[in-house]
Amino acid sequence: MPTTHPLRTLAALGLAACIGAPAVAVTIDPATHTIAGVRDARYCEIIPVQRSGFHFLATVYNTLGLNDCPAPLWDNITEAEMKKQFDAVKVLLNGPRHFVMDKIIAAGSTASGKTVDARGLQLTQRASIDLDIFGMRSEPYRERTIARETRYVFEAGKPVFVLVSAEGKRYAMQAYAQMRDKTLSYADLPGLAARLKLPAGWRYEVMTPDKELVLGAKGEAIIVQDDLDDTYQLID
Repeated sequence: MPTTHPLRTLAALGLAACIGAPAVAVTIDPATHTIAGVRDARYCEIIPVQRSGFHFLATVYNTLGLNDCPAPLWDNITEAEMKKQFDAVKVLLNGPRHFVMDKIIAAGSTASGKTVDARGLQLTQRASIDLDIFGMRSEPYRERTIARETRYVFEAGKPVFVLVSAEGKRYAMQAYAQMRDKTLSYADLPGLAARLKLPAGWRYEVMTPDKELVLGAKGEAIIVQDDLDDTYQLID
C-alpha cells in the first residue's frame, strides 16, 4: 500500500490559484517505484564528493519520500560533519528545494538506493555525478550530465516552467531552490524571469501541456541550473 506524509500547503490565493494549487501530500507506491503528489514538495539533498585520481564522484542523497526536510534537523547539519561521515573531500548541502513535477517514477539504482541517517535526518541515495577536476563548481546555464534512471511526469493542464537557450533547446524546471532566494515560492514561478540574469538570447517561459509531459532518463539526464540554483532538465 502507498504511504503518505503531510507537507506544507500553499495558500490558493492570487496567481497561485490561477496556475493550480500544488499537491499537499506525497504518496509512495513501492511496487511501481512511483512517488506521486510531489508538486511543491519540499526536500533537501546531501551530496558528498569523493575523489578518484583526476575525477570526483558526487553521490546525491535526498529526503523525498522519507520526510519534508524539517528545518530544525536540516539547520543542524554542517559540511564538516558530513565530510567525516561520508569520507568526502567536499559535501554540498543542497536545500531546501521544492519539486515542480507531479510524479517521479524511479528505476534501477535510483529506485533501490540505500537510506542513510545524517544527524537524525533520513535520506535515500538517488543519483551519481562524475566530475572532472575542473567540474567541481557548477556554473549557471551550463549543461551537466548526471547518472539517473527516472521519469518525471508533468500532468496535462498544469504549468511547466521552461528555460529556452539561445540555440532553442528547452529545459523544464524540475525543482526550485530556496538557498540564494529564501523567499522564493511556487506562486512566484510564473514571473521568475524578472528575478533571473538570463544569458543573451535565453528566455524563460511558462507552458501548459495539453497532454502528459514525461521527461525520461535512461541512465543519464542533461540538466542546467539558473543563477538562483533552480534546476531544469532537457526536454526530450
